[in-house]
Amino acid sequence: MAQFTPAFLDLVLERSDLVHLIDARVPLKKKGKDYWACCPFHQEKTPSFSVSADKQIYYCFGCHAHGNAIGFLMEYERLSFPEAVTLLAEDAGLALPEEQGKGPAVDTLKPLHQELERAVALYRQALRDNAEARNYLQTRGVLAAAIERFELGFAPAAAQFLTRNLGKSGEDRRLLAAAGLVSTRDDGTVYDRFRERVIFPIRDGRGRLVGLGGRSMDGREPKYLNSPETPIYHKSRVLYGLHQAREGIRRTGKALLVEGYLDVITLHQAGIDNAVAASGTALGNEQLELIFRAAPEIVLCFDGDSAGEQAAWRAVNLAPEHLRQGRLLRVLFLPQGEDPDSLVRGQGSAAFHALLATARPALDVYLEGLQKRHNIVVEDEKAVFLHHARALLQRLADPILKELYEQRVATLCGLRMARHPSPPLHQEPSRPRQRGQPSLLDRALLLLLQVPQAPAWQQVEAALLPFLFASDPAAKNFAQALDILRDTTHLDTHGLLSRIADPDQAAAWYRLAMTPLESTGTSVDEELRQREISDCVARINRRSRAERALFIGRAADQAGLAALSDSEIAELLRHRWRDDENRS
Repeated sequence: MAQFTPAFLDLVLERSDLVHLIDARVPLKKKGKDYWACCPFHQEKTPSFSVSADKQIYYCFGCHAHGNAIGFLMEYERLSFPEAVTLLAEDAGLALPEEQGKGPAVDTLKPLHQELERAVALYRQALRDNAEARNYLQTRGVLAAAIERFELGFAPAAAQFLTRNLGKSGEDRRLLAAAGLVSTRDDGTVYDRFRERVIFPIRDGRGRLVGLGGRSMDGREPKYLNSPETPIYHKSRVLYGLHQAREGIRRTGKALLVEGYLDVITLHQAGIDNAVAASGTALGNEQLELIFRAAPEIVLCFDGDSAGEQAAWRAVNLAPEHLRQGRLLRVLFLPQGEDPDSLVRGQGSAAFHALLATARPALDVYLEGLQKRHNIVVEDEKAVFLHHARALLQRLADPILKELYEQRVATLCGLRMARHPSPPLHQEPSRPRQRGQPSLLDRALLLLLQVPQAPAWQQVEAALLPFLFASDPAAKNFAQALDILRDTTHLDTHGLLSRIADPDQAAAWYRLAMTPLESTGTSVDEELRQREISDCVARINRRSRAERALFIGRAADQAGLAALSDSEIAELLRHRWRDDENRS
């Protein structure tokens, strides 16, 4: 497992855009400086989930969910801490720290990406030089712009095309094999894996070249040939076209999953640029989660034949754990004998858009398929239907969706079902609202959490703060926040909050950090705000010095002046002199 240092984690958070990350999953609306939505972690009708672009943190004023980009991914996507950090690092283009004793280090993988880039450059030149391959793409309706956008190439028939050009040394030939570009026969001879095929380069979400797909032009089987599993290519974790579809997905808030590489390219040419495809395998859990990370709504597009129905059935059976609040999964069946490529080329993009509007909820498709398998008019088959339906619905991650479909199933089977509203997720006991004005230290903590960069905080006489602990409970929290700030220089709000270990304390601090300062009477003017912080620091210092003097005075009353040091006596006299001067 890679070891993530605090410095690396800070860099990951610095390079991440929390608003964009959350908005891709939970649509946000801007109100004032912050963004708001109904909380994805509990049920509510009025938005109480707030996201700060400045501080790069979120907080729900309803259920107290809180955190930064790492915490959000862990909670929303149900990722482990290393998985969340890795995902954010990849999206930010950051290389991960080297693995300690397990798996290949990042530096050993980079040459494989580079070897694929060199191979693709050769394949692209070979396409320019081969009229037959260009003619094949032309007959399939692939335009020159799409050839460039998707970096299409051609693998000549020669068995050692790559080896001759890229395999001049033993290390070069080792890289060709490790990247999945060549194979070895039993007699030890090496040959190119891709021969006499159109080449479709496959990039991951970060845009790194990880594998290739090759399509025969004469119908020779296998029609499609993909890279084998390699250290950088795992077909269950890759989606073809995702790199090119990022902008279309972001713009529409939807992702369209189709079956073939040419389907993706044809749809992009037609302006439907949010299409992706599975990479040489049936849709799996990792790929489905990968798409949901990019878009809150997915449309699965299948051919309208028995094979398409079977593929849809398998896909829908994967769905329940992925259908968390705010996510939509729909299924679209095309007319018999059509695929997206043939439909768009034959009838135009308008016809495909019209079909997209008919896409249906995945769970509806599942229940209809289940009804085809079991006649619910017959009691024993109805029991089997109920068993399977309830088993799938039990896996649903969204409690509201689960309740709605449980009611649907009960109605289908003529059953009466008691309504038991699902409990809110992560609901914490409500805390009583504090009455009265916040104390000086409450105010100081709020300002410190929101404006930790203010230079005045360095002027707090931290050594005297313990004398305020007994009189003001907020003093301990303020002192702790100040200690964190002093231990690590140049901390911003989310950097300070990320160093809180106690969950209850973290929730309280996130609430303070997300409370609009304007609502607390603080000026929006930066100069006036800095002046208020300086005044707050001065008042804290005066109060803590006074408490220190009272402590010394009590010690003198009990043990006499002889028990005090010279500095303590001088401090006591200075404080009493100030008191006399203030009274006069």
